[in-house]
Amino acid sequence: MNITNNEGQITITLEGDFTSDLLNDFRSSVQQEIDAGNTSFTIDFKDTAVIDSMGIGCLVATYNSLKQKGGAIELSNVPENLKDVFQIMSLDRILTIV
Repeated sequence: MNITNNEGQITITLEGDFTSDLLNDFRSSVQQEIDAGNTSFTIDFKDTAVIDSMGIGCLVATYNSLKQKGGAIELSNVPENLKDVFQIMSLDRILTIV
C-alpha cells in the first residue's frame, strides 16, 4: 500500500488484493490521515483483482467516517470484475467510481 498526499488529496494505492490481510494497515493509515485533517481520499485499485467482504465493509466504514467529517472517497482504476461486485451490492450509489 502506497499513500501520497497532494495538497490534502490523499491517494492510497493498493498493492494486491483488498482482503482481511491488508485491513489493519489500511484502517490505521486512513485514521492517521483523518486525524491530520485530511478528508478527501482516492483509493486506487489498479493492482487489485480481488476484494473480500471485509474489504467491502472497510470501504463502507471509511465512507461513513469521511461523510461525517464532510469528506469524500472515490475509487479509481477499478477493474470490471470489482465494478460488477460494487454494482450488484448497490455500492456504486454511495461510492464514486472514476
